[in-house]
Amino acid sequence: MYALAQSLTPADLEVLADACAEVGLTLRVTDPAADHAPPAGAQLVSFHRVAAARPDDPSVEELKRRGGYAVAVLDGVSATEVLAAVSRGYSFTLASPLRRARLVETLGYLKTVTPPENTQVLTLDGRGSLSSPAKSSPVTDAEAGLLRLLAGRPGQIVSREELAEATGGEDVNKVASVLKQKLLDIDSGAKLLKIPHLGFRLVGTVREEAN
Repeated sequence: MYALAQSLTPADLEVLADACAEVGLTLRVTDPAADHAPPAGAQLVSFHRVAAARPDDPSVEELKRRGGYAVAVLDGVSATEVLAAVSRGYSFTLASPLRRARLVETLGYLKTVTPPENTQVLTLDGRGSLSSPAKSSPVTDAEAGLLRLLAGRPGQIVSREELAEATGGEDVNKVASVLKQKLLDIDSGAKLLKIPHLGFRLVGTVREEAN
């Protein structure tokens, strides 16, 4: 699990790096000269300096698909700037220069409410069975389709529209609810998280076997 930073000032980046180290979170920094392919692993939060935004930077929607929270770092905090950032979809706004104590508090809270990445590998076989090392449970075609799509995008948020296609048009909320219970029933340790207004993300690893 990691935090992503882009376009921050050197001073803010240093403070953020110290805060991440204190809460045990990896910090990754985007390279303006490189592409914006998401790094491996689950992104918990992204920090984006709004004043330094470039036309080819990832959109707020893309940042939030990669992880649950997008934070706008504002050079000046006024009601107008905060409202503009919130209207664009940012989850939080912070003022530059960043303050370590506030960052530690924020990052610690986000880690607390987000399950850690799961290293246990689950198996989805061609007979329609989902297995952990301890137990197994049958899954429907709709559940398997939803799980395959989420597992193929580790750590990312997948929209309801895409998931509806993967479930063959079945109600995504109902399919996800049943699948959540099955993950618990087989002691998988994996989590299927509902991200309000965005979609779902899977915390865990699924390997598919053709039988």
